[in-house]
Amino acid sequence: MSILKLEHAGVIRGDRSIWTDASFSIEPGTVTAVLGPNGSGKSTLLHAISGLLPLSSGELLVFGEKPHRGNTAVGYVAQTRVADATSTLTGRDYVGLGMDGVKFGWSRTKGKKEAVNQALKQVGALAFADRPMHSLSGGQRQRIALAHATVFKPKLLLLDEPLAALDIAAQAEIVDLINLLRVEQDMAIVVVAHDLNPLSPIVDQVVWIALRQVKSGTIDEVVNEKVLSDLYGHPIEILVTPSGRRVIVGLEEEFAHPHPHGHDHSGEDGHQHFAELYEEGRQ
Repeated sequence: MSILKLEHAGVIRGDRSIWTDASFSIEPGTVTAVLGPNGSGKSTLLHAISGLLPLSSGELLVFGEKPHRGNTAVGYVAQTRVADATSTLTGRDYVGLGMDGVKFGWSRTKGKKEAVNQALKQVGALAFADRPMHSLSGGQRQRIALAHATVFKPKLLLLDEPLAALDIAAQAEIVDLINLLRVEQDMAIVVVAHDLNPLSPIVDQVVWIALRQVKSGTIDEVVNEKVLSDLYGHPIEILVTPSGRRVIVGLEEEFAHPHPHGHDHSGEDGHQHFAELYEEGRQ
């Protein structure tokens, strides 16, 4: 059974259609990259998967059921919740908050301590787990956020811009960690990103959202000149460097400006709102 399946799914927010007729599935142990311009509906997809936003049409099933809040089989890391850089909480405390309110009494039990330690160890964060969040680097905070999201060993992990604001070396470390989680835990992982290149070695499927359309398939099936030109309605050129990096020419304006039909809460306020709703649902 697929971890996740959409069939002719669409979402409307207010009087705006975000995207329509989305059909794809996600299998266990795979990595799916979600790409598209700002405001295209990438975060909206995560909202729908987490049961925080209903579809306007079609069907979405997560583990064979309609998505719902509080599902500990689904982990989530929001871009603006990659542990507040000003937080005085330690990394260990932050991971522990991922369990409080979900299992009554765990905050005073040995079981919680063991689960937190295991989650920290899994992401290579034990060495700095007792330091305040504000003292950690961006890559270290991202590891703590991943431990927070995986403390219940979810089978589906949603990551919103996990590589944002990281240098190249830190990006590579997080990509390796995502791949490790996929392999060792057999997780299905959905990664919202602006740049496919750092993720391309581990990506099994690409979902590209633009102008209310959703295209899915392998990298070669989606990230090619014909598909993207059809999707955007104007010529797109893809240059491949000797190292295999794809440089997409013709999307600069699309990516630099919000969607012409409005904002879908893909920005910082939307991430924060989604994160608050997600935590509320888990409690």
